Amino acid sequence: MRPLHRLLLAFALPAFVGCQSKFDSTPEVNDGHSDTLVVLASRLWLSNTYQDFLSPIIASNQRKIEWIDASELNAIQLVSSLERVDGVLLTGGVDIHPARYHQPKDTIVCGTIEPSRDSLESFLLNWLDQSHIPCLGICRGMQFMNVHGGGSLHPHLPEFLGTDAHRAGDEKNHRDTTHVVMAIKSIAGIEAGEQGMVISHHHQGIDEIATTLEVWAQSPDGLAEGVRRIDTINYPCYVGVQWHPERSRKKQPFVESLGEFFVSSMVEYSTTR
Repeated sequence: MRPLHRLLLAFALPAFVGCQSKFDSTPEVNDGHSDTLVVLASRLWLSNTYQDFLSPIIASNQRKIEWIDASELNAIQLVSSLERVDGVLLTGGVDIHPARYHQPKDTIVCGTIEPSRDSLESFLLNWLDQSHIPCLGICRGMQFMNVHGGGSLHPHLPEFLGTDAHRAGDEKNHRDTTHVVMAIKSIAGIEAGEQGMVISHHHQGIDEIATTLEVWAQSPDGLAEGVRRIDTINYPCYVGVQWHPERSRKKQPFVESLGEFFVSSMVEYSTTR
């Protein structure tokens, strides 16, 4: 058995054994052309917003794209897929179980919790700790990066901030809220001091930052909005954002620049591995 298989099976099988994919067949095999980037998402949605966000950027780099939805795979399929991926996208979704950051009683203020997804993303980040391939976390994805590194979350921001400002939109617009974020460090073509208008939709947020991460963007109320690995040598693209670049207004640095950084990192990884 290859070393990667031994590592992946050690992490994956306890969490996923017995799980079945919605499909009977294994994922479509990459055709082997080097111009195809393989992106594994922790979960994809029918809205296709993540695909619509990244696909044009990938096309502008003269590449094609293959998407893999990790939530549709069983353990064996996941292990096989990870040998081919060029990047991992941790997408938005439901709340993380607060027991993962040692506050199990906070379930009372949580919304929907999905322990199986927590297990999947924990496995993916354990694998990324070893593989160092590009990773972009969005909303819940950024929060899970922090929890994975030993950080904690505010389980319900309105109790901490005194306002529901990060998801104050109406139900018709899915409670999406437009607000300002500011970069406090330069990253991914975004200069320290730059500001942007982005869309958020969350009621949880980073409390204690993980020791493996640093904050590079925040909102005016001081909430962490962007994180990255402190070790940017071994993890050149391990970036999380609290907002939704795939739903935010286009043609601004806090949107396309993030996608371009993720894609360029995948291109570099695909040519050097």
